[in-house]
Amino acid sequence: MIIPYVLVSQYGLNLDNGSDDMTRKVRSTDFDDQMLDGQPVWQSGQFWPIHLLVSRKSANQGAQRIQSYRRGHLVSYQGKLKSDGRFWLIIIKNGAISYLPVARRAGQLWGMDSNPVWRSPNVNQHPTLMETSKPNYPAIQPATRSFVAAQPLSFRTSANWSALASPTKILTAGEQIVYRKIVSNQQIDYLVTADGYLPYADNRQKHRFGVLLSPTSQSVRFDEATRCYQLNGVFQFTKREVIAYTAPDLAAPVVGQLDKGTIVKYTGKCRTRHRGWLRINFNQQSVYVPFVTLYPHHRHYYGVEITGSKLVTRLTEPWQYTNQTGLVNAHRRQSALKAQSRQLATVLGRIRQPETVVIGLMTDTHFDASQSSTTRQTYTDLRNFRQFAVDNQLDAMIMNGDLIDGNQTLARSILDMGDALNALDTHSQVPLMVSLGNHDDNSGFARYVNGYRTEQVMTTHILQNLRHSIITSESDVHNEFYGHLSLAGKRVHLIVLNAFDIPDEAENGYFKRDFDDQPTGIHWTGILQNIRHSRSRFAQAQVKWLARTLNALGEDQQVLIFSHATIRSDNARQAVTPFWTYDWFVNNQQGDYASLYRTIVDHRRQVIAVMSGHTHVDDWSKQDGINWITTTSDIADRRKTNLVDTKQLGAWDLLAINPSKRELIRLRFGWHDQSGHRSNWRYRLFGDGTNPQRLSLSELSQQLKRQFKPAPRTGNARYYQNQSQQVRQTWRGFKGYFTY
Repeated sequence: MIIPYVLVSQYGLNLDNGSDDMTRKVRSTDFDDQMLDGQPVWQSGQFWPIHLLVSRKSANQGAQRIQSYRRGHLVSYQGKLKSDGRFWLIIIKNGAISYLPVARRAGQLWGMDSNPVWRSPNVNQHPTLMETSKPNYPAIQPATRSFVAAQPLSFRTSANWSALASPTKILTAGEQIVYRKIVSNQQIDYLVTADGYLPYADNRQKHRFGVLLSPTSQSVRFDEATRCYQLNGVFQFTKREVIAYTAPDLAAPVVGQLDKGTIVKYTGKCRTRHRGWLRINFNQQSVYVPFVTLYPHHRHYYGVEITGSKLVTRLTEPWQYTNQTGLVNAHRRQSALKAQSRQLATVLGRIRQPETVVIGLMTDTHFDASQSSTTRQTYTDLRNFRQFAVDNQLDAMIMNGDLIDGNQTLARSILDMGDALNALDTHSQVPLMVSLGNHDDNSGFARYVNGYRTEQVMTTHILQNLRHSIITSESDVHNEFYGHLSLAGKRVHLIVLNAFDIPDEAENGYFKRDFDDQPTGIHWTGILQNIRHSRSRFAQAQVKWLARTLNALGEDQQVLIFSHATIRSDNARQAVTPFWTYDWFVNNQQGDYASLYRTIVDHRRQVIAVMSGHTHVDDWSKQDGINWITTTSDIADRRKTNLVDTKQLGAWDLLAINPSKRELIRLRFGWHDQSGHRSNWRYRLFGDGTNPQRLSLSELSQQLKRQFKPAPRTGNARYYQNQSQQVRQTWRGFKGYFTY
């Protein structure tokens, strides 16, 4: 082995007697960890490995192997690249490009480099704080203080619980009202409105009756687990007779008895320590009957649920998903958040130019104040994201869907949505756009817990009541969840699409089954077609709006498009390849997706990228001249590649766009996904990752049997043409540099 003298002197290696120095990793004196993921640095040199290295067809560990390089073998390279959590040499031989991994972290090379400078050309050597002009967007007036009820509330004539208005006036769940101020009496807070006094919070029980949406809203006060849930259903006592009480307490006065075989309609469910109770109406008053005895590892039901759905034999009790726990290592996590924010601000200062447009992007927080410490701590991530945007004068903020987990009763989900939106509210300092995810309307609760009933779903009207005072007013199309924002003084436009463009339709309290898809004309009969939690759709009205919006752009203007779920290709009739996604969401996407896809491709010269979330992995692809990019979930325990403990930090992006250079630089706060894969049998066996229920061994066994001996397919299933054929699900991991 022959090594030039300059390398011997540079590294101070002793090559006598076999040179044990060759077995150790070599630290570069100019190794910059601020290289941009995915941006090649074209500088040539030579490299000598200290152990066996294998080059690959692309710069990720899951790519095809090309060639092995033994210890001490001379490698001539033409460029360098950071990708998939590693540092790579770009090797060009006979016109073919391969990539050789030479380091896992900054400063630790697996060999000797004749040109040890690893630094992105975009990085400023002497960063300075760029002066950015603050655009003038419609401001929220300080006098506008609004409240959205989480449950039906009666107005009072004064700040007294018993001072009910006559005739009774009620604000229904999800309705919005403007209030003037808050007053307190006997530890109950009341809102002073034009219609009277409305109870807002019971401080004794630490319970809120709704959510404030106002510029003066403070940090959320998380409620303690409540005992009762407003649910409607039918139950039959098939195993025993039961006693009815005036309250969910065996010590309460007895009202009467229900015989074995009695069928009752209930209006709510309550839980005490050892029992579950049904609330029923009897002689114009509420009475309570026990329907289940709760043991530590067993439940004894007194009958069966009659839901009206052939697919559900018993509803899942709502309290199964409300085991509220405190934050783990909260102080340690807050310190990590601050340190990461400072580091990210430093990197942003290095690459920011006067014309750079910087967008903050977060997706899939799945905030739920009642489910677990992990779903609860994303509230801190939202506030940290908001504060970073204000402190660093970002041009806009995007929350790209699944803001909440949507697996609670309607009252809880209204509180969660309001609290999460308040956490993002910058009081018009930074424009905010929010896309609709499949979890945001609470239809997952209806699908998995409430027997396909629509009573606990957040309708379009409720969601708009919660959103309208927080989201930048000019960005939303009226009463729709898609919109366009023109950044003042910038050449970059932002468009948010609604990948779940499904109307609120119900029949007899259940999701409507029949649906005529347009423009395909297919008549669907399955109930899942009308549940946003289970199906992606783009309506024709939205597609026409997008075409008009893109056609109106000037030739020098560029656009960044956001959609919670990505878009189905019009030619392959499946997701963008090799983009990884849930097959049934995109490969079976409905509506006018083909025209939508063609419209975007027709404007490829102006489209910077199409950004999505939903799959909980970092992934990217380039098809038909468009950058398709997915950002992983902020919530830590839902990521598909979460193999280590990453609960201390979330994950969100800064998108730095240089319109003149046509470059998109993506900086990551927190967790980065590396490339990976998942086998189809495992994927299908354990579901789509959105069902919170844990299946028993017998249920898992039945699922496995159905895979090997499937039932005859219906007409609907035959139309799918077996689109879920990706036996091996793969993703490319995080990439930080794109051209367009």
